[in-house]
Amino acid sequence: MRRLWPRTFFAQLVLGTVLVQTLMLGVFITWVVSAQRDLAQKRTTARIADQLNRLSVASARQMARGDNSALQDVLELAEIATTIQATRLTDLEGKTLAVSDAGRNRGLDAEELKVLPTATKQQIFKIRNGQPEAVTPVLQNGKPVALLWLEPNPSSAYNTANTVARIAFSYGAFALLANLLPIFLMTRAMTRPLRRLSDATQSIVHNSGTESVFPLPVTTANEAGLLTVNFNTMVRELEAQRSGLLETLALLDSMLGNAPIGFAFFDGDFRFVRLNGFFAEMSGEQPSAHVGSLVNQVFAGEFGQRLEGCIAEVFQSGKAKRDVEIAAEPTSDGMPRRTWLMNFYPVCMQANVVRWVGVIVSEITDRLAAEETLRKTEKLAAAGRLAASVSHEINNPLEAVTNLLYILRHHEPMDEQALLFIETAQGELARVAEITQQTLRFYRQSASRSRTDLAEVMSSIVKLYQPRLTAARIKVVKEFRGGTELFCFGGEMRQVLANLIVNAADAMQGGGTLSLRARRGSGRLQNGTWGQGIRVAVSDTGTGMSPQTKAKIFEAFFTTKQATGTGLGLWVSEEIIRKHGGSVRVRSRQGEGSGTCFWMFFPDAVAGEIPSAEIRAKS
Repeated sequence: MRRLWPRTFFAQLVLGTVLVQTLMLGVFITWVVSAQRDLAQKRTTARIADQLNRLSVASARQMARGDNSALQDVLELAEIATTIQATRLTDLEGKTLAVSDAGRNRGLDAEELKVLPTATKQQIFKIRNGQPEAVTPVLQNGKPVALLWLEPNPSSAYNTANTVARIAFSYGAFALLANLLPIFLMTRAMTRPLRRLSDATQSIVHNSGTESVFPLPVTTANEAGLLTVNFNTMVRELEAQRSGLLETLALLDSMLGNAPIGFAFFDGDFRFVRLNGFFAEMSGEQPSAHVGSLVNQVFAGEFGQRLEGCIAEVFQSGKAKRDVEIAAEPTSDGMPRRTWLMNFYPVCMQANVVRWVGVIVSEITDRLAAEETLRKTEKLAAAGRLAASVSHEINNPLEAVTNLLYILRHHEPMDEQALLFIETAQGELARVAEITQQTLRFYRQSASRSRTDLAEVMSSIVKLYQPRLTAARIKVVKEFRGGTELFCFGGEMRQVLANLIVNAADAMQGGGTLSLRARRGSGRLQNGTWGQGIRVAVSDTGTGMSPQTKAKIFEAFFTTKQATGTGLGLWVSEEIIRKHGGSVRVRSRQGEGSGTCFWMFFPDAVAGEIPSAEIRAKS
C-alpha cells in the first residue's frame, strides 16, 4: 500500500479527495436509485391497479354487448399507454378470449397458470426474469366471467430511477471537479514554500552552501509563511552554532596538529584511528599513512610490541597507564636512539565500555641526553677543580726547584756536561710551569674585560696541546698580522679558541694541517653595519661535516663524539661570541679536499647588551 500511495502532498490530497468523493457519490447514487426504484414500484403497482380496473370495466361492457371486435379494440388501445406492454383476456380456465398484438405469439406460461386458480381476485405477481404482471377478474353482476391479464412495460418502471442516477452522477462529477480546483490552487500555494523548505533542508544536510539560498522568501501570510519565518530563524541559529563549532574544531585541530606533544587514538584491533603530526614524526610517515594501519605495521620490533601491549592493557583494565618510557633503537640510516614518555588512557562512549585508547607522547631524548651531559659536565668540572688545585700545589715547588737550578748553574766550579744537564732540566721545568699556568688560566675566569692578544692566546693553546698534535701528525700553520689585541674576557676567549682547536684536531685523526689566522680588519656587525675589529680563522683538513651535522653544531647537547663529547662546547662558544658582539661563519666540505673552517669577527667595542649572535653557515 505504501508503494501505491503517492509521496507528494499534492498527489495525496488529490487522490484522497477523489476516493472520498467517489465513495460518497457511489453511496448517494445507490441510495437515490434504491429509493427511486421503491417509489417507482409503488407507483407502478398503483398505476397497474388503476389500469386493470379501467380495462376490466371496459371489457365487462363490451362482453355484455357481445361485441368481440370492440373488446379486441379495447385491448389494442391499452397498448398505446407507454406503461403497458401487453394485455390478454381469458375465461376462468385460462382460454384466451382476446389479446393485444404484443401477446399474440404465446399463451399463458407456467407462472401465469400457477396464479390462475387464485385469479378471482386482483393480484400482482412476477413472471419471466422477475418482470411484474397483474391479473384481475372481469365482473358481471358481481360475478367473475373472465380474467384480464396485464403486462406492464418494464423499462418505464426504471426510467425515473435511471434519470435520477444520471443526474446524481453528473452532479457528483461536477462537484468533484469543483473540489479539485480549490485543492489544486491551495496545494500549489502550500507546496511551493514546502518544496523550498525541503530543498533548503537538503542543502543544509549536504552542506552545499546556504549563503545563496537563505533567507527563504516569505510569499504568504498563512501558516506556511509563519513556518518559513521560523525556519529562517532556525537556520540563522544553526549557522551561528555551526560557525562557532567550526571555529572550535579548527582551534582544536590546530592545537592537536601543532602541539609539541603527540596524540594518537587506537581501536580494539590496534589500528590507528587518528593522530597528529608530532606522533607521525616518530615513524617518519605522513599522518594519513597511519590511519587504518596496525601498530605492528608502523612500528616493528620491541617498540611496537611494547606499545601494543600497553594499549591492550588499557582495553582490558579500563584504567589509564601513565609515565611509560619506551625507547626505539638506532636506525640503519644513522638516527640515534630516541626515547618517548607515553601516557595511555581509555576513551569510553558508554559506561565501562572502552571504545578507543588515547596516547599522549612527549619525547624525552634531549632531556635524558641533558641529564647524562650534566653528569659528564659535573665530572669534568670536578676534574677541572682538581686539576686547578693540583696545578696550584705544583706551581709553588716548581718555582723553588727553578731557583735552585739557577743557583746551581752559576755555582763554581761546574763542567760543561753538568751545565748541559742543568739547562735541560730548566727547559723541562719551564714547560711544566707553562702547562700549570695554562691550567690555572682556564679555571680562573676573568671577572671583567681586559686587553687580550688573541694571537698569543692561540699560540699558548697550541703549545699546551703540542704533544697531542705531534702524535696525531698534525702540522700547525700560524698567520698573525697586525695588532691582534682585543678588549674582551680573556678566559672566555681562550675557551672558545681552545674548543675550536681541539675539535679541529679531533677531525684529523690521520694527520693534516691546522691553520690559525688572526688579523685586524673590518667586518659586519650584528646590527648590519660595518665596523673595525679582529678577524680570526681556525681551519683544518679533516673529514668535514655533512649538511645535517653542520645545521646542528651550535645546538646544545648535539655531539658527534658519542661517549667522549658533551655537546656543549660549540653551544657555549656561540654564547661567548654573542656576548662579545661577534659573528661566526662556518664552511665545511666532505670528500676530496675536505675540511672545515670557522671564520670569526670580534668588534673592538660593544655597547650595552648584545642581541643574539649572527650565525651564517655557508656550504
